[in-house]
Amino acid sequence: MQIPFGEWLPDQPEHNNPGANVANNVYYALNSYKRFPSLVNYSTNTITQDSRGAGSFRDNSNTVFNFVATQDTLYQLTGGAFTERGAGGKVLSNSFATCTITVSDYANIGASKTITLKKNNGSTIVFTSVTGSPSTNQFQVQTNNNTTATNLKNTINGHADFSATVSDAVVTVTRAAIGGENLTNVSSDTARLTTTNFVGGTPLTGDATDYITFTQFGNYVIVSNGVDAPQYYLMGTSSAFANLSTIGTSGTVPVFKCSGVIRDFLVTGNHVGASNRIQWSGINDITTWESGTKQSDLQDLPGSGGQIVHITSGEIGYIFRQNQIIRMDYVGGATVFRLSVISPNRGAVYGRTVCQDNRRVFFYADDGFFEVNGDQVTAIGAEKVNRFFDLDLNKAFSDRIVAATDPFNQLAIWLYPSSADTSNTTGICDKVLIYNYATQKWSTATTNASTIFSQFVGAYTVELMDIISENLDNINISLDTDFWSGGQLLLGAIDSDYKAAIFSGTDNIGEIETTELELFPGTRSSIIGVRPIVDATATVTLKTRDRLADSATESTSSSMNSTGINPVRQSGRYVKVNVKIPSGGAWKDAQGIDLVASRSGLRWQIKLI
Repeated sequence: MQIPFGEWLPDQPEHNNPGANVANNVYYALNSYKRFPSLVNYSTNTITQDSRGAGSFRDNSNTVFNFVATQDTLYQLTGGAFTERGAGGKVLSNSFATCTITVSDYANIGASKTITLKKNNGSTIVFTSVTGSPSTNQFQVQTNNNTTATNLKNTINGHADFSATVSDAVVTVTRAAIGGENLTNVSSDTARLTTTNFVGGTPLTGDATDYITFTQFGNYVIVSNGVDAPQYYLMGTSSAFANLSTIGTSGTVPVFKCSGVIRDFLVTGNHVGASNRIQWSGINDITTWESGTKQSDLQDLPGSGGQIVHITSGEIGYIFRQNQIIRMDYVGGATVFRLSVISPNRGAVYGRTVCQDNRRVFFYADDGFFEVNGDQVTAIGAEKVNRFFDLDLNKAFSDRIVAATDPFNQLAIWLYPSSADTSNTTGICDKVLIYNYATQKWSTATTNASTIFSQFVGAYTVELMDIISENLDNINISLDTDFWSGGQLLLGAIDSDYKAAIFSGTDNIGEIETTELELFPGTRSSIIGVRPIVDATATVTLKTRDRLADSATESTSSSMNSTGINPVRQSGRYVKVNVKIPSGGAWKDAQGIDLVASRSGLRWQIKLI
């Protein structure tokens, strides 16, 4: 008796469910489940904390630029390594670690004047002036300003926590350990020993629930969190992110939470003090923000749709509010954009719950999962996964949900923290919900990550090439082509170790469980074997019960023998079969099971007439 696995429908009863009761670490293709790969990290360093956003882009020369944001700062991922690119031209970890001391009127610098330098950890070191021979941490005042400055430089260099250089009468000091805060350099003679402070990069000020949006506009990458000044990075030119306002030529650059590129305009939304406002740049010009100049303008969206949380990109755009979706079409002239409400009472819960593949947009609302295509908003999770997700989501960390698409496999994926992980106190996500929008079928997978995103990954090393291709022997493409150097678009992530990773591994254990069936209506069944219709060596457990009110009795796990049968011996009225496909192996299709079963417990009844 063959039983196909069927569609995973957790919102339906287990008994006589038309599909599978469990489908984990797999996704449903056409007529079979396929393995959903595990995460494999590849970066040589980390970003030190959870990611709050990420983006992957190509510039006009086909060079890949990957960026990741934490709550505090911005990073570029290049050649498998993270480099901090800061905000406002400043970085936290490896720059802006110097201060200066300028010597003047040396003849009136008396003995016992002090320079107090603060170390990275906040403790202080005091350097003292003397007119005679100096001891440790002392510098001699003599001859002229330049010589005094040189003496001070030599004394500071003698301390392990600092290094110093001198140019004429100016001493420049660098901390050996560089911190992420502004530290004070104090002089007791501010008239003759003039100081500047150590200046560290200023962290972004958004809190742990503020996500960060990345948008590409030509060769520019625009970053915003709705709290700090929006940033830009000119691919191929910039070495750090800088305030977008520094290249503004007209009008005032707004502080906004989200953005998208609709036609030739950067469209921004959710401004400080006006969470329902959109404003767009001049046509093909992100330096112009003055209304009426180059078609730039702004609009406050009416109604009770709530704040703007997401703006999609393309020929047409969708503005997602918490309880409303507005379509944005370019019409030119004095109107510039036509705004049409296509969903008056439903929007996106959070901005990162929206993902897009060309014109198909998927999102999570208060009442479940939906797709937008054109003017149509279609329910894709109703009576399938909506109730399951509502119960499975750890609502203490709902803001951590992140959506992304895997265009090659046509998957929309939501990363989220599940309620099953009762030890989760940080909000790190441990599960993904997968929707195959070609087959319109759902499944789940387990993982540990803070962000997922479509990522261009170049083959910078043989190891990374192997991760991408799974088998180097199968590569027949020249290694100096754009296929490798320009990056392949893969489903990427920042994992729980804060490293860059891609979904390409084989560590996941595939698990699929059939519907619960009454094999022989009215009687119990005896099962002696299960043949998994899977192109891998799978293990099987059997779950049976006699009443729907009973808890199921589970058999011991049975391995496959040389004939392809998993021997089991168990009986019951209601039967379901759980199939596990081990990690590490290569398999392509899991279609169902073939049961070896017979009636049991049948009794003759004699009726007297």
